[in-house]
Parts: sequence; C-alpha cells; structure tokens
Amino acid sequence: RAFNMFILDPIFKLFDAIMNMKKEETDKMLEKLNIRLKPEEKDLSGKPLLKVVMKKFLPAAEALLEMMVLHLPSPVTAQAYRVETLYEGPLDDEFAEGIRKCDSKR
Repeated sequence: RAFNMFILDPIFKLFDAIMNMKKEETDKMLEKLNIRLKPEEKDLSGKPLLKVVMKKFLPAAEALLEMMVLHLPSPVTAQAYRVETLYEGPLDDEFAEGIRKCDSKR
C-alpha cells in the first residue's frame, strides 16, 4: 500500500499529466518533486518531456553503474574462473593461460 501511495501513484499521475499535455498540472508536480528543467527542456511535450523528467526523477543509469562497480569482479579476477566457460580448447595450453591471466599477447 505505501509503495503504491508514495511511489507508483505519483509516477502514474506525472505520466498522465505529461502525456495528456496538462501543462499546469505537470509544472505543479515537478515543483513538488523538486525537479528542475532547463529552459530548452521546458519547451518539450509528450514523450520527449517524459523521458527528460523520468531521467531526473529516477536516475537508473547512475544506480546501475554503481551496482556494477560495487558488485561485479574485475575482469582479471573473473577470467580466472570463467576460462572454462569461455574457452573450449584444452585448459592447459597457452591460449587458455592467456585468457585466464587477461594477457592479450598470448
């Protein structure tokens, strides 16, 4: 209930206001959500405006990048245990060792 009330309902209302060209309602909601638009963004309407607003309201790209940096191993670390999946040849030859050590010269 709380998720719907505090997260989904505002998103649906904002989506409706933007897509149905309700300029006054959109401006009021953006002010309440503390979303600031650049002058050139204020002239947008419909889907382009919705994309800009949602990128500012829910910056998924930053969250995704941070999650990848924090939780995924470095390529050098990961290659050591992924070589068996990546390489179909014998695991003791020079190519397998090159993959295992991330050595492009092998």
